[in-house]
Amino acid sequence: MNEIPEDLLVKLSKLGFTNYEAKTYLGLLRNNPATGYEISHQADVPRSVIYSILRKMETMGVVISIHDKPRRYIPLSPKQLLSLLESDFSKRISSVKDDLLGFNNKPESEGFWNIRGYESLMELCASLINETKQSIYIHGWNREIEQLKAPLIAAKQRGVDITVFSFTDVNEEYGKVYAYGIDDAKLTKFWGHKLILVTDSKNLVMGSADSEDDQQAIWSQNSAVITIAVNYIILDITLYAQRNNLDVSETVMKLMTEKVDHLDQLINETKQAKTKL
Repeated sequence: MNEIPEDLLVKLSKLGFTNYEAKTYLGLLRNNPATGYEISHQADVPRSVIYSILRKMETMGVVISIHDKPRRYIPLSPKQLLSLLESDFSKRISSVKDDLLGFNNKPESEGFWNIRGYESLMELCASLINETKQSIYIHGWNREIEQLKAPLIAAKQRGVDITVFSFTDVNEEYGKVYAYGIDDAKLTKFWGHKLILVTDSKNLVMGSADSEDDQQAIWSQNSAVITIAVNYIILDITLYAQRNNLDVSETVMKLMTEKVDHLDQLINETKQAKTKL
């Protein structure tokens, strides 16, 4: 009996399979068509449950029975299974979407959520980028930005305005990029990986992006904190422009909120008032 990889069983369990169902499917992939007795033996599934599992999986459309005496089973191919799961999940999401959104008539929270672990951080950033409709501001290292390449390129193709700042070297295909081009290895000696992501001026992800330590980042929709984060990015872009003798006024004004226009008006009015004295 060939050993079934434990990590593959875990991944299938995350897709809704029980341990025995996952073992049954993988066992059939290795050897089919097969009888219930043969599957039980090769997949290490008790004979007392194998036939009920096969009936359930046949109802799900994951396996198909052929012949009658003895009855044998064949599985969907991995490609067919993934297509079935994607279609089923999409239908379930659609069926609950309107009901769930209608059930929650309260305004969205502006709280803070802790994001623990590097993988969770990158998955959240990719998800938020995929949902972005207007603008993305990102301050980070090349390693993290490259991991977000696919959703960033897709966002750019949707017409999303993207501004990137980095002390490391970053590909300019993402959008408006301001990068010093410092070697990652040299920078790592005295500075840890950090990441700031602002999408549509509504979502902020900020914190450590150290892939080896179990450090935390935050996700927030708090407008005050988002403004502070955007101002932090503006400051670094402004310093970059001064050091490289560049005009970044268009980018900076784009990052600023409409409140800046009112501030400029108040400053001009104050100057005029002082001039008259």
